[in-house]
Amino acid sequence: MQTFTGRLIDLSQLAVDDVRIADIAHALSLINRFTGHSKAPYSVAQHSVMVSRLCEPACAKWGLLHDASEAYLGDMATPLKNLIPEYREIERRVQHVIAERFGLEWPMPDAVKIADLRALMGEKRDLVPGSADWGIDVEPACGPINPFCWTQAKKLFEDRYQELFT
Repeated sequence: MQTFTGRLIDLSQLAVDDVRIADIAHALSLINRFTGHSKAPYSVAQHSVMVSRLCEPACAKWGLLHDASEAYLGDMATPLKNLIPEYREIERRVQHVIAERFGLEWPMPDAVKIADLRALMGEKRDLVPGSADWGIDVEPACGPINPFCWTQAKKLFEDRYQELFT
């Protein structure tokens, strides 16, 4: 595939040198959460910043990059992921390369998964129509959550990256 920065990468052999934060920030800012089934477009980039901020400082970098594999694979709805076990392995492999590239311990800490679920439930409350029970019992992130346009979300992500990694 060709990335935003013009790199040609082979997803079957993704290498640390293939991973660029500019590609991740750009792609995640253009990818909508919930496969677009929300009240307004809401990007994975904005979600990632929220997760990073919900995490303890020691996990904030992981929080920002917890969905970075989606920059290369797209965002697949969890019910579909559950039907395709091979996808989970591809996602794990790509995320492992990303973790290595940014010096993150492997595997991702459980605290990040909890922050991700808190963000998810806040997003469900504020952005997803209907009141279906998703069977997730965590305290939602505070809100309200107001979606940014993709350019704002990209800048938010880039700024948070600079804050955490430089």
